[in-house]
Amino acid sequence: MKQRYSLLLFALFLPLLSFAQDTALPSFPDDFVGDWAGELEIFNAEGKRMSVPMELIIQPINDTSYTYTIIYGEDKVAGKRDYIIVRGADGPHHWVCDEQNTILLDGYYLGGVYQSVFTVAGNYLTSDLEFRGDQLLYSIRSGEEAPVRTTGDSGSGEEKIPAVNSFSVKGFQRALLSKLD
Repeated sequence: MKQRYSLLLFALFLPLLSFAQDTALPSFPDDFVGDWAGELEIFNAEGKRMSVPMELIIQPINDTSYTYTIIYGEDKVAGKRDYIIVRGADGPHHWVCDEQNTILLDGYYLGGVYQSVFTVAGNYLTSDLEFRGDQLLYSIRSGEEAPVRTTGDSGSGEEKIPAVNSFSVKGFQRALLSKLD
């Protein structure tokens, strides 16, 4: 039992471990600067629900601030989301997305992926942006903030197993974005 618990902990924390890499990771946001475009696919439990054109525009404002403009759909005015990312206080890997409406979303650049996790209206969202070759992979997962199951929370002494919450994934969006000339 103790060995299984150790394996579970190892699997959960494996992504947190740093491994030496032969190649340097892209620098965020400098290497992400540009105008990017692709097709955003939107999925739920029933499958692919729709796809819409998407653009992501990342341009420097100064050495600590960048545009982070997302355009969804054909209507580039109605579909435009003008955000700004600014360097956060938690080190060079920390960036804050200012939605310019009192909402600030903290994001972290770890392992070559710009990642953000937040909740809104009883739902969680995880957002990732990473290089895949010469393209950017943009993805968002979402589901209810309340766990669908809690397991563990048993045993005693050295065999104490912590409570583990599982969450549903109700939606998934992804776009493979190519740099525009």
